[in-house]
Amino acid sequence: MKLFAKPALALTLLLALGSLASAQSWTTLPNLFPGVNGAGAMMQLRDGRVLVHDFGGTNWYVLTPDATGNYANGTWSSAGSMASFSYSPLYFGSQVLLDGQTVIVEGGEYNFFNASWTTQGARLTYSGNTFTWVANAPPAGWTTIGDAQSVILADGRYMQADCCSKKSAFYTGPNSWTPSGNIVGPYNDEGTYTLLPSGKVLMTDAWATTCSATGSSELFDPSTNAWACGATTPSQLWDSSGHELGPSILMHNGKVLQVGATNNTAVYNPATNSWAAGPTPPSGLTGYDAPGALEPNGKVLLMLGPPGFTASCQFMEYDPATSSLANAPNGPLCPNNGTWYDYLMVLPNGQIMATGADFPVYIYTPASGVAPGATPTILAGSTSLKAGSANNLLYGKQLNGVSQNNSFGDDEQSDTNFPLVRLTCVSGACTTGNVYWARTHNESTHSIAPGTVMYTKFDIPASVPVGKYQLNSVANGVLSNTIVVSVK
Repeated sequence: MKLFAKPALALTLLLALGSLASAQSWTTLPNLFPGVNGAGAMMQLRDGRVLVHDFGGTNWYVLTPDATGNYANGTWSSAGSMASFSYSPLYFGSQVLLDGQTVIVEGGEYNFFNASWTTQGARLTYSGNTFTWVANAPPAGWTTIGDAQSVILADGRYMQADCCSKKSAFYTGPNSWTPSGNIVGPYNDEGTYTLLPSGKVLMTDAWATTCSATGSSELFDPSTNAWACGATTPSQLWDSSGHELGPSILMHNGKVLQVGATNNTAVYNPATNSWAAGPTPPSGLTGYDAPGALEPNGKVLLMLGPPGFTASCQFMEYDPATSSLANAPNGPLCPNNGTWYDYLMVLPNGQIMATGADFPVYIYTPASGVAPGATPTILAGSTSLKAGSANNLLYGKQLNGVSQNNSFGDDEQSDTNFPLVRLTCVSGACTTGNVYWARTHNESTHSIAPGTVMYTKFDIPASVPVGKYQLNSVANGVLSNTIVVSVK
């Protein structure tokens, strides 16, 4: 349960931090978010734009990068509203579907800022500047969804949890769901679905279960649709009062960092199905309902804070090479904010965007570099393309990346583990250096197993000028190798 005493930030501080970003620094988007409540949950669309919710409101907006692919200089435009069916959620399940034109939003811990654990949902279809929201029915018989986790499995199925029971369900189309297996524990509440390279899903429980009274974790097997006890964590990671947890992120080294709402962290190794103790955050800091995002360089950006819903936050980076935590630049967000207000998501250019109630949108530039094994690889693709064409094919290895990359527990899912296709002008009728995005869809697999050979389909907008281009695939902010193509 979150509180809503919005933290105040000094305008002079915000303006002072609106300069161009440098290494390991924060910058403010000069174009202010147009929503009335502040920028909230965000999702990466498959055409390079970022979909952002007006925090707790009915309206949505898109951030379009500038002509050179710079998101810090991007512009905002409307992405439609859910007002016509009175849906105004806060903290909910969300996914961008593989068809490249649909977004699903389900549940909400709040509706119009009233605690409700609503079962309402919505479905967005988007194409170009057309955004259409309609209501989407919950699974039959469900009385809650609330702030519940979701995931798209390696086989492409979208699985949505119910916060306040053992249940989950697979989305099978508009207003249609089929039941999935029940978890071992009593409630999905405050857990996180972390997709593993094997295709299984890890969830650390925030409740005592028959697996363990204090350190329960569970594994979902998509071949049987069944949950089973996993390994026991080396310490209690959930707090006993609010049953909160911190972010859970699969890293480039194949291990999962689970941050506790207690002053503990743990690292899960899927290869051995075992947990090891992680570093202890300094000064009693915790991941109490906190966001995190995996940087291209392999480190994990974390927003930590005191136990409970308290301000005085601190950005830290976890280094998997040494299993250690170090302070990261706080910029304008900390120590004034509480972790539960804020969201983090990696952008296609490798920067990390931060949104939250009552402050502008910020972008963090991490240290440069790409972790070993994180780079997607193009193997083959057509080098002669046509503006306005659909269903072009691009073949490669691990075009989905090797992680969902971003985590805010059960409160929001902004997974970026799917391919994007970027075109950078070399010569012709286009302006040299300008960036255009194709719309990707219907990849052959949603697996994040390293080295997975796959393809994605992509559509070239009719607005792309004739010319010669560098084509790259992007996943989780990491750029692939380049092939040169022509657009006619």
